[in-house]
Amino acid sequence: MSRALRNAESSDDLPLWGFVGELHPDRNSENGKHVLYTHKNIVIKYNKDQIIHVNLTQESPKQLEAGRTLDMTYSVKWLPTNVTFARRFDIYLDYPFFEHQIHWFSVFNSFMMVIFLTGLVSMILMRTLRNDYAKYAREDDDLETLERDVSEECGWKLVHGDVFRPPSNLALLSAVVGTGAQLALLVLLVILLAIVGTLY
Repeated sequence: MSRALRNAESSDDLPLWGFVGELHPDRNSENGKHVLYTHKNIVIKYNKDQIIHVNLTQESPKQLEAGRTLDMTYSVKWLPTNVTFARRFDIYLDYPFFEHQIHWFSVFNSFMMVIFLTGLVSMILMRTLRNDYAKYAREDDDLETLERDVSEECGWKLVHGDVFRPPSNLALLSAVVGTGAQLALLVLLVILLAIVGTLY
């Protein structure tokens, strides 16, 4: 298997790649055989007085040897084209290469994971709050039992009466909640547009 040595240049801000030489494996030598391309073919496509595309190929490989003189040659071929100067980089920006592929399996996997975690959290909450629901649903409790249960309440159950109390800065809270809802809707809309491919 040969190993190539590559060089990158530019012509009129257009990228230009070409091989300088190669390293071929040799059974008689541990380092292999070095080969140098001595002829370059340059094909330039132009539109009026502007360069649109440059292509470089190489040929005439010569083996490198100590004390050997090699003649380097090149040829240039000019070809007219109808591609405009503004679209000359389209050949380098290949759309199928840069196109974003939607991995539907990953999307489905993530969606199912969200559903599973939501169900798991719901089951944990239901098992935790089942006793509270049963206690509040009893109708035969007397006043003393109800007062004892209320006095034993702690944590989130202490705020059950605060839901009917208006906040101190109602206008500010409404503005913040409204802005957050708009941002959440905007993010959701952008994600949906990205999924259907409108943004690409």
